[in-house]
Amino acid sequence: SKSIERLSSGQKINRGADGPASLVISEGMRAHIGSIQQATDNNEAAISLVQTAEGALNEVSKLLVDMRQRAVSAANLGINDQNSVNASQKEIENALEAIDRISNNTQFGSKNLLDGSNLDAQGNPLVSFQIGANQGQIASVSLPNVSTNQLAIGVSNDSGFSSLADLDVTTGKGSEDAMGVIDKAIEEIAVARGDLGAFQKNTLESNLTSLRIASENMTAAESTIRDADMAVELAAFTRNQIMTQSATAQLAQANAMPKNVMALLASQ
Repeated sequence: SKSIERLSSGQKINRGADGPASLVISEGMRAHIGSIQQATDNNEAAISLVQTAEGALNEVSKLLVDMRQRAVSAANLGINDQNSVNASQKEIENALEAIDRISNNTQFGSKNLLDGSNLDAQGNPLVSFQIGANQGQIASVSLPNVSTNQLAIGVSNDSGFSSLADLDVTTGKGSEDAMGVIDKAIEEIAVARGDLGAFQKNTLESNLTSLRIASENMTAAESTIRDADMAVELAAFTRNQIMTQSATAQLAQANAMPKNVMALLASQ
């Protein structure tokens, strides 16, 4: 019966009585395996979030490059008339609106990523991920606020631009100062993209590889303790089956002996 049970379930430990110590160890390992698998899912989701944020920052970077070209164009006073300068200013304003839209609308699920709303308990702009199977195995990364009034703050200039949102290239000096402000914003976005890329490569992807290896090894170890060796169990089942059939045959012969004796006596 036990051989049939083990062959049917594929496990040599189906209840505590089959091996109390092995059951305790394997149950703990099963819990850890499940936690590792969930941590793997967490890592994959974190990578998707980081890629979403980095993709949006890439679009912001493109808009900043276009804005700098407009500033350089507006600074060409020897050629420009007022209409061309106003057109450059209008393009810059449209780009600023697009950056603010990216800041407000970039989401992963229902979580906004680039509007500065991701703060930890101390008010720092951090988002945290549970990347391990155990307590305290958490990794955090900073997501920037790319609102135009938060980019390129404090750049020294004579035009009074306090941030990227204040750009005005309708004057020659404004065009020159705008280049410096935009350069600072480009640098800030590039640094943020670099930080996210390093976090994805060196933390999330590296940890994901380790988790997959750990899951594979832990599953193999748990299987060794808990799962039945099908060849051994089949051999035991066959042996027991043969012994049962042999015993049944012997019992049948033993039951036939009295009848044979009685038949001989009757014939006498």
